[in-house]
Amino acid sequence: MNFTRKLVPLMASAALMATALAGCSGNNNSAAGSTASPEGSAQTETGGKPASIKAMTILFGNPPETGSNKALEDLEKRGNVDLDVTFVPSEAYTDKLSVAVSAGDSYDLLLMDGGKDDKFNNLVKMGAFHDLTPYLEKTENISQIDDVVWDGIRIDGKVYGVPRPRGLYGGGEANVLIRKDWLDKYNLAVPKTVDELTNALAVFKENDPAGGGKTIPFTIYGSDGVNSPGPFSGVLPIQFAFGIPNVWKLDGGNAVRDFQTSEYKAFLEWLRDSWSKGLIDKDAPVLKNQGQARSKFLAGTAGAFVGNVSDLGEANVEKLKQTDPNAEIAIVDVLEGAGGQKGAAVLGGYYGLWAIPSSVPENKVQQIVDFLDFTASEENIAFSKAGVTGIHSSDFKDGVAVQTEEQQKQYDLDKPSQFILENRVDPYVYASSKVPEILTQQKATLDIISKIGIENPFLSYNSQFASKNPDSYKKMSAVMTKYVLGEGTWDDVQKEIDTWTTGAGVQITKELLDQYNAAH
Repeated sequence: MNFTRKLVPLMASAALMATALAGCSGNNNSAAGSTASPEGSAQTETGGKPASIKAMTILFGNPPETGSNKALEDLEKRGNVDLDVTFVPSEAYTDKLSVAVSAGDSYDLLLMDGGKDDKFNNLVKMGAFHDLTPYLEKTENISQIDDVVWDGIRIDGKVYGVPRPRGLYGGGEANVLIRKDWLDKYNLAVPKTVDELTNALAVFKENDPAGGGKTIPFTIYGSDGVNSPGPFSGVLPIQFAFGIPNVWKLDGGNAVRDFQTSEYKAFLEWLRDSWSKGLIDKDAPVLKNQGQARSKFLAGTAGAFVGNVSDLGEANVEKLKQTDPNAEIAIVDVLEGAGGQKGAAVLGGYYGLWAIPSSVPENKVQQIVDFLDFTASEENIAFSKAGVTGIHSSDFKDGVAVQTEEQQKQYDLDKPSQFILENRVDPYVYASSKVPEILTQQKATLDIISKIGIENPFLSYNSQFASKNPDSYKKMSAVMTKYVLGEGTWDDVQKEIDTWTTGAGVQITKELLDQYNAAH
């Protein structure tokens, strides 16, 4: 095995982000890295010869060890493959993916990180990828993916990419996370309502627990104004507490966009009032993503931000304690509005599609699909979490790896989970902690969220008009931001909403509604 070519990081690694793991949590008491059974191995049509697979995937954080990686060696042996993975840092992935797709014959397997977006749809129509529908019939693990996920990624009834399963609930901006030690210091309970959250933020502002006037009660970030308008992102639980729909809702057969509702105005007024009182991070308009907001929270200066259960992980807790040894994080399972409104976004249930370029020989397609199915097998849950027994862990009990300090270091270097290209279906995929108490809390929160899901009826559809006019919401976002910052009036905002409703919104709404009606 020529390992020197196995891992090809194309750029310096991206900053470590608290994202969902490629693997799943589970309850498997068998040791990780055990010999695969015949049913668990990837089958090939070459009389036992390993299938050679070259794949490209997105990377968050540091790449796996590029030397003698025992995790990869173990997976290759059990899966009967010769695996060559190119890990591309997230900030460079879009450009590298475009080059790979244009080349056509560079890879056997590509992760289309945008899912079934317009780009993927257009490539499918151009014949860029194999129709995988007939090859999926033999799968045992991939076929367990929820029907709602398959319905969301099909194009003309066919499957051109294998979805990487994620939870339907709990990813992205699902929960408010808040400094528990700060709440305790001022005899405040973990907020359950918007009013209680607002009060807690006001107490943080007044008492400055970070010291030196550095306290940021609530850190959020600016909206790009491309896919969705609005002054800020990182506020979904608050929006749902005001009764705002999940982007779109259907009302008597008519499509209604979130900002067209009266509840959206009330939400903007809350933002405006909170901004005027200094409860919102003054840098919010220039912050670009959730990671930047999270960084302020983990730096010990912010009292609250919006993330999800994965942010409760021990790595985040340890980082926060470097600033304040007494720091504790609490998660708001559900935030309710004055009328009891609450919710969590029902997601697409996947992140990215594994597509096989049409340049790949047909007799190799089944081998590739079989390997993806193998990585999603039960045995690879343990491998993802605990690696190879004796090297990365001593055991795997109740979904948690038993590791010495040295084994943990080797696990962090080899990163077994990075090679599990297709994770197993698991509603607790975002519950990734290795600390039993935290893992239990993460799962409990996900159970609660699963009962308050709010669907976006147009989640799996795309508007060609919106794609060709990416600035459709830019002006509206700018006006909304000025309003929240106290530099504009509501009439200015309403004017932009009306302009969209009678202009670009007509075509966008029609395209989405036509697709929805055709599918139903």
